[in-house]
Amino acid sequence: MIPNRLTPPPRRPPLPPGPYLVVGLGRAGFAAARALAGEVGPPAVRVWDAAVDAGQLQRAALLRRIGVDVLLGGDGLQALGDARTLVKSPGVAPDVAVVAAGLGRGLALVDELEVGWSLVPSPTVAVTGTNGKSTVAALCVEVLAAHGLEPALTGNTEFGPALSELAGAPPRSVVAEVSSYQAEFARALAVDAAVFTNLTREHLNRHTDMEAYGAAKRRLFVRGEWCVPLASVNVDDDLGRRLAAEIEERGGRAVTYGFAADAAYRIVDSHWGLREAELTVEAPDGPVQLGARLPGAHNAANLTAVLALADGLGLPRDPTLGALAAASPVPGRFEVVDTPNRPFAVVVDFAIAPDSVRNVLETARRAVPARGGRLLTVLTVMGRSGPLIAREVGALGRELSDLLVLCGSSYRGEPRLVALAELAAGARAAGGGSVEIVIDRREAIAQAMSAARPGDLVLVLGRGPTAREATDARGGFRPLDDRQVVRELA
Repeated sequence: MIPNRLTPPPRRPPLPPGPYLVVGLGRAGFAAARALAGEVGPPAVRVWDAAVDAGQLQRAALLRRIGVDVLLGGDGLQALGDARTLVKSPGVAPDVAVVAAGLGRGLALVDELEVGWSLVPSPTVAVTGTNGKSTVAALCVEVLAAHGLEPALTGNTEFGPALSELAGAPPRSVVAEVSSYQAEFARALAVDAAVFTNLTREHLNRHTDMEAYGAAKRRLFVRGEWCVPLASVNVDDDLGRRLAAEIEERGGRAVTYGFAADAAYRIVDSHWGLREAELTVEAPDGPVQLGARLPGAHNAANLTAVLALADGLGLPRDPTLGALAAASPVPGRFEVVDTPNRPFAVVVDFAIAPDSVRNVLETARRAVPARGGRLLTVLTVMGRSGPLIAREVGALGRELSDLLVLCGSSYRGEPRLVALAELAAGARAAGGGSVEIVIDRREAIAQAMSAARPGDLVLVLGRGPTAREATDARGGFRPLDDRQVVRELA
């Protein structure tokens, strides 16, 4: 039986009125367009995307086949027509010409996530924060599944569908990984429970400053007099503390966790190797011992976040602890890649922002002494915010590594050498291990592995489970999966 705290109202509030213009034809935009076409009819839905690459053309053909009008290329202004509501894909910034023009005309604006939430009447747990979202969301899925709640993982994740894709066949419960891009224009979105992990410096190319970034996250928990009924909140974080207070002031319940002395679920001890961890949490009803397969202090916080949420939902403790103990790392998050023919270990991780890079490096650093070896790190930064954070990331890489190999990579076709130059400048200004620069990512991994000795740990950071690399800004890609590269080189 679903706990009362995960029982949604019988009906979601309606979406703003159509006709609808869906801006962006990636995975989320495509899902929103199909869901809306099924709800209000294809003539009331139009889609626009600036790109005209193979993926957009394929999705456009599928939508046109069911009667949805699709326009590709240009600035999108010609697509506005008689639209009354804009549906924004997460990757679309609010200053894109067609969005700005629509807002100027007084059109309503919602994100694909809110479209999905409106059309999928399932109890919904949202997970947001800068770091740890994917891991915490995956842990929530494991725990809810252990209690028979048959959850679907969705949202801003590489490991599940967009929420709109679930329209018409709602699951018993939903766990949604939510980015600031999805939350920044939330109107009626009111999830049944939520987790806040942290707020650290990232996405400042999209949000003007940390205050604006935090405000986007806040909308998932507090808007006006509304608040989420139950939240698991990290009070090691300043925004987390403010959110906990605001939720309680509005009549919700904030279950706090962290290393802080006043956290309701306080982490008092944690230690780990490469594949396992043990932690002790002081909970309101006494100490809780937890074994897990997720190393690192940051994962101790992730595990505790979900323990606090599950207890807050009234779920029995034993199945929760069993699910947390059995959970495997999310692909590409401190993932140990087996290299049976090599006398050293290799770990691949997605870490790219300064705080996450520090967390993973410190996790690896503490695991190295028991192995009697060194820490060799392959490091890159990708994305539009890459050059903004690269100096700090480069400095961290050198300070915490015995050998740092810097390289370039591209997520959406941004120039590789710009971010690489900033990485190198940050590394050279710091103290620590030796530094090498190898522009090509595959060659950089090969360089680190060839330098590794028995007992060493090779840490490959910055791409995680990403399986391809952009070759230009026009939609060209080539296969590139760090884990596969490691296996081929081993």
